[in-house]
Amino acid sequence: MSRPRKTGGILRTTMTKTPLREGSMRERTWDSRSDTSEGGVLTQHMRQLENSYKLSPDDERKFRPGKVETVMNDVLREFLTDVEYEKTLGQRMSKMLADTIKTRVKEFKWTRYKLVVHVIIGENREQDIVAGSRFLWYDETDTYASTQFSNKSLFALAVCFGVYYE
Repeated sequence: MSRPRKTGGILRTTMTKTPLREGSMRERTWDSRSDTSEGGVLTQHMRQLENSYKLSPDDERKFRPGKVETVMNDVLREFLTDVEYEKTLGQRMSKMLADTIKTRVKEFKWTRYKLVVHVIIGENREQDIVAGSRFLWYDETDTYASTQFSNKSLFALAVCFGVYYE
């Protein structure tokens, strides 16, 4: 292992050099946050975490689609009830709503779940919309929640995927 380099509060250590194909090398790095004193002396050592080999979540830590749908309904109602549709509104508002939903869902503290939130906003002209998504999916641990909202001028579709990772 090579010597650690200090770069802006992050200790970067080169772990190994791995050949990708004959004649080329790729450097693997491992970043770890560290505290330093005023003199630049390292005061906290890198900590290696052991694998837990946990293949499924505990029952009390499972993603609950019912709770997530309630959160998504509340957020959509809170932000979109009296809003009129504008062309420029869709992109900014959908990003903001997705971030808000993700933040509120994270408050449930379901560990080991990656959250993917997708919000679609469009003009309400009594049209139909079909939306699809593809994932590598494990039915026993991965799930999703979806909801919709509409008023006189716009519609919104929100989907939150909870994908368990080991």
